[in-house]
This record gives sequence, C-alpha cells and structure tokens, in this order.
Amino acid sequence: MTKDLWQRLSTAPNDTPVATDGTRNATAGTIRGAALSMAERLSGDDGPVFVFCEDAANFVVGLAGALLAGRDVCLPGHAAHEYLNEIGVHPGAFISDLEGVKSISVSAYAGHQQAEGLPTVPEGRIGFFTSGSSGEPKRCMKVTRQLAAEVEALGRLWGAPRGVVLGTVSHQHIYGILFRVLWPLATGVRFFSRQYETWEAVAGHLEPNGVIVSSPAHLSRIPNAVRLPHVPSAIFSSGGPLSTDAAAFASAQFGVTPIEVLGSTETGGVAWRQQTGKSVPWTALPGVSVRADEEGALAVRSPFTGHDEFLSMGDAVAISEDGRFTLGGRLDRIVKIEGKRVSLQRVEDALRNLPNVVDVAVIDLPARQGALGAAVVVHENDQTLLATMGRFRYSRHLRTALKDRLEPMELPRFWRFVQRIHENAQGKRVAADIRALFRSAELPQIDASDISGGRARFELRLQPELRWFEGHFPGQPILPGVAQLHIAALLAERTWGSAFDGREMSRVKFRHVMQPDERISLTLVKSGSRLDFQYSREGEVVASGTLRGSS
Repeated sequence: MTKDLWQRLSTAPNDTPVATDGTRNATAGTIRGAALSMAERLSGDDGPVFVFCEDAANFVVGLAGALLAGRDVCLPGHAAHEYLNEIGVHPGAFISDLEGVKSISVSAYAGHQQAEGLPTVPEGRIGFFTSGSSGEPKRCMKVTRQLAAEVEALGRLWGAPRGVVLGTVSHQHIYGILFRVLWPLATGVRFFSRQYETWEAVAGHLEPNGVIVSSPAHLSRIPNAVRLPHVPSAIFSSGGPLSTDAAAFASAQFGVTPIEVLGSTETGGVAWRQQTGKSVPWTALPGVSVRADEEGALAVRSPFTGHDEFLSMGDAVAISEDGRFTLGGRLDRIVKIEGKRVSLQRVEDALRNLPNVVDVAVIDLPARQGALGAAVVVHENDQTLLATMGRFRYSRHLRTALKDRLEPMELPRFWRFVQRIHENAQGKRVAADIRALFRSAELPQIDASDISGGRARFELRLQPELRWFEGHFPGQPILPGVAQLHIAALLAERTWGSAFDGREMSRVKFRHVMQPDERISLTLVKSGSRLDFQYSREGEVVASGTLRGSS
C-alpha cells in the first residue's frame, strides 16, 4: 500500500510534469534527483526532520528525501519564529524553501541531476501538529500506510482527479497533503504547487476539468464578481461544516456543488456530503465506522487512525437507521476557526503570558463566522495606556504581541476589556455569559444628550463593538456612510417618533472618516418631514446632510 503513494512518481518518464507553480514545471526526473540528494544529506543522522515549504513540489522533495533517509518527518503548521522554537525546530533538521531562514534549502525545479527512478520508499512516520486540550501544540504521528489507506479510499469514492489539482489550503495540514499532494501524486495527476489565497488567483490558473481543494473559510467568501474560466470537475471542502447558503452560492457561482469532507488530524477523513438541498446528512467514508459515545459525541473507528478503538471527535451527533448522521455543536474546548482546530486554552495561555494581562476568557462566536472573542482583565499598571489608546488600538497592540506565538486564525478578532471575568455559583465560567459580552451594538454609546423642541444634540462614543465596524474594513475599521445615516434616523425616531427611512436624501457629504473609540457630536434638527444631521469632532464637521420622511 505504501509503495502506491510513490509508484507513479518512481516509474514516470523523466520529463513527466508532476507539479507546476504556474510558470515552471517540476518533473518526475528533477523531483527524484532532488529527493535522492536530500536523502543522502540526511542519512547517517537520526531524530525527526521538520519540513515546511511554501511550494508543494519542494515539499514532496523534502518529504520523500527524509523518508528515504529513514527519518521521521514533522510538519509545522506555520513558520513563526516563536512557534518553531516551541515545537523544537533547529536549523540542522529543518527543510524549507523560505528565504532568509536558517534551514536545509530545497528545490524541485533546478540544480539536481535527474534520476530514472526511486528506491522503494520505506514505511515511515509523519507528524502533524494540532492544538491539544492543554493548549500546547500536540504532535500527532501517522504512519504512511494510514495516509495510503486514505488515498485508496478517495480513489474508491471519486477515482483519480479528472484534471489538474489546485488548492486554497496548505499542504502542511492533513487535509491539504492528502487532497492537494498525495492523491494526485499517487494517481499520476499534475497539481499546482502554490497555495492560492484568493478566488481571483484560482480563476487565473484553473484548467479544464480542474479540481479545487478549498475550505469553508474560502467558500464562504466568494466575491460576486468572480467567474471561473471553466466549470471544475469537483470542489472539495474540509475543516468544518459549510453552511447551506455558502454551498448553494458556490454551486450557483461555479456550476458545481462542493463535496464536504468531515475529519480531523487524529481520525483522518470520516464522512462526506454534498449539500444539494437542506439538512443533507453525512455519509461515512469507505471502511469507517461511526457511533455516539456515552456523552453523545461522534466516535470514529477507521483504518486511518492506526488502531482499532473508537476515537471521540467532540461533536454532538444524531445517527439515523441507515448509518448517516447529523452533527450538533462542539462538546469540548477545541473549536474550528477557518477550517483549522484551535484550542481556546492555548489562546488564553498565550494572553496570560503577556505582562499586561491579569485574566482572560476566550470564546468562539458562531454568530460572527466562528471568530474568537477575548474578554480581558488588564493589569492596573496598564489601565492608563488602555484609556489613552482606546480599546480598539489597545486590542491591536495585544494582537501584535501574540503574532509570534499564534497562527492568524488563533488571534481573537473581537475584544472586551472588563474588570473581572464572571463566574457562576459553582465557580465556573459559562460560555453563554462570555458570548453575551460580544453582542453587537447598533447605536453608539450616548454619553450626554440635550433635546429642546425640534433640536437635539448627542455626545457619542463609537465603541468598537458597534456592528457597523465588522468587516468594514479588516484591520482598519471605519463607520460606513450608510451607518451614519441609519444612526441619525434611528435617534430621530426615538426622540420624536418620526421615521426617516433614507429613501429621500440631499446634500449628504462625508468629509472625514470616523473610527472606533472616537468621541463624536451629532446634532439633529427636525422641521416637519425634514431632518438635518451634522456629525462633528472637536468642532470640525465630519459629515452632514438632510433626510426626509413622515412627520
């Protein structure tokens, strides 16, 4: 079985294209030559080899070379310096194509003599890193026959990919390595070696009958204007359930309904579904058995786990008589953000290690696409800095301090600064109570108001949790013009009972942007069905205009 992963690569003619980065081809001959050279360099030593490559063809060279040398291979999830130190990476056992990083350099494209074949690649062990329950990165070791068994299962379900394979997900994680690299490699299908971050880039490289390996994070954010040059033969998604709306939009936009694959690093692939309608259940992959454990969580037994016991996945499950099943929510503190497992404990520990944080509670926010929220108690020595910077800029300050320890999807997007973290009578923190801190506000905080007849003045603070700031724009939010109109109309309705729905407006001018934590004055003047509004900051007009409605 293990030999099947490499047989096509080993027997293909030298000039057979195996992978492309969009401009260059990595051929069977150059990959074999580079892998043998890497194996020679790594032989005579022991201990694990860490492989992190941006290019998947280079990754294949590093992986095959290390296995040929009889070394265990570990795959870091990312390459932040502090993270690499945390998992024990050192330059003499680090294979990478990153520039400016101390490592054993690797290339699949040039500089190596072509080789006519490969020796039999021995069975080896490959380690993936996930977030363990303790919060520390957890190494999950797989033997190559487990991966080969899963590749065989993919073939039994879907055959070989019908066209070149292209991905928006990383090959450093188990889903990416299986679908983007090992499946096409084992079946002799060419794959794109670069990870494409945007749908515009996917559209620029997709070939006829191409296969797209993606995730809910990408499939939930397809721009309306993007059109693919060809209808893909298949789109795969894994890392978390895809919403029914996102599946329908992808189907309408691209002409094919995504195939979702449920799984985890420990279990491998578990089940699949294609949401051609609502409430489509999951179907177990070939050779996989599922059941509900004593806590009602999905438990899995399969040839991809390396043992015969059932493994719990931590998701509530309901199994029908035909063996198909539906999932409920998570039953542990491991959540999925942008398709990857994230330990809430790990994020909390990283925050507590900062000198300015006394206590913290981190929670996932399903209403906000599953992003993380952090409720933070700041050290008394930092309270002045928090007041001076404002909550939004102070939260950016904390995010920056975490970047060397956490992956991007582990960084909280929403922040609350509190005096203490609420606990119930049993001394436990209730997730619902913490999530309640992150409910979106529709109106700014009103610090003062003065209403006289048809004239009203409000002193406002634009708190960061205003829902209008969400996604507009990431990293540098501003209050959009439509929100300014809505706030003025809503305060007018609450003050005088008159509706100004914005269908008629005039002389509307937006002169300057308004950002989180700013203090703004809003003056409203009502005259019959006319409402004049003016936003000002320190005496300077930043926006103004007229709305009309019912008197």
